Amino acid sequence: YSAYLSGVDRTFIVGGVQALAAMTFGLLGEKPVDILVGAGNAYVTEAKRQLFGRVGIDLLAGPSEVAVIADETADPIIVAADLLGQAEHGKQSPASLVTTSRELGLAVIKEVERQLAVLSTEYIAGPAWRDYGTVYVTATPDDAIEVMNYLAPEHLEVITKDDIYYQE
Repeated sequence: YSAYLSGVDRTFIVGGVQALAAMTFGLLGEKPVDILVGAGNAYVTEAKRQLFGRVGIDLLAGPSEVAVIADETADPIIVAADLLGQAEHGKQSPASLVTTSRELGLAVIKEVERQLAVLSTEYIAGPAWRDYGTVYVTATPDDAIEVMNYLAPEHLEVITKDDIYYQE
């Protein structure tokens, strides 16, 4: 609906530096686009910077980041996979867990290491986790919210028995 209201007449759902060039210069029989939007890694950000002026851009995004609020009911396998799913976007991509459960925090750390051992993108996600991964254990849900407000992540997940509490 937003695209309709904005007068969008063509949309391409492609990614990577080569796709940005193709859309900007009108390759493959298409007219050049007016604007490039969407997230990407450091290479996409640099390509957008270089193409700006020839074509509009939405923003120059930094490293992708994720933070998860979780309690003792969360599955450490899922939490670890979600953290690594963003960490694999770039070696400087922060991934943080904020939890009220020390046991969950320890289990997630162990599970992240287990998943990294078999992850095809370990060469990216591994350094991101080692250099920018964090686990915060808080005494109360309100403390978890305070930490999360400080982190203010790009992507936030809530995996608790009372998600509504964190959303209000």
